Amino acid sequence: MSKLRSNLGWLGLVFLGLVNGILEDLMFITIMVPYTPMSVDLTGELFWIVTVPVAQLMALAITGTLAWYFLGLSQLHRLAVFWAVWVTVRAAFLLRVHNPVDDVLIYLGWITLWCVLIGLAGYRRQQSENSRGGDV
Repeated sequence: MSKLRSNLGWLGLVFLGLVNGILEDLMFITIMVPYTPMSVDLTGELFWIVTVPVAQLMALAITGTLAWYFLGLSQLHRLAVFWAVWVTVRAAFLLRVHNPVDDVLIYLGWITLWCVLIGLAGYRRQQSENSRGGDV
C-alpha cells in the first residue's frame, strides 16, 4: 500500500507541475486583467518585474500549497521533479505560441527563483525538525 501511495504522490507532483505551467496564464487572464485598474499597463514596462512574478505566485499559491502539505514538496528530490515538469511545460507552451527564446528564459528564471526559495524553506524546515528531534 505504501508503494502505491508513493507512486500516487509522484504522479501528483507531475500533475501539479503540469497544471502550474498553464495555470499562471489563466491567473493572468481571469484575475489580473479584469481586476487591475485600467491605468496600470500589465503588458508594459512592469511586465517582467511585476506581472509575470505575480501570476506565477498566484498559481504557485494553489499548486505549491497542495504539493507542500500533501506531496512532500519540501523534500529536495520532489521539488526537483516539480521544477523540471513546471519548466518543461512552461517552455513548451511558450515556444508553441511563438514567444522569443529570450522571453522564455526570463519566465524560466522566475520559475527557478521560486523553486530555489521553496528549497530554502524546505531546508530550513528540515533543520528545524532535526534540532527539535524530528517530532513534527
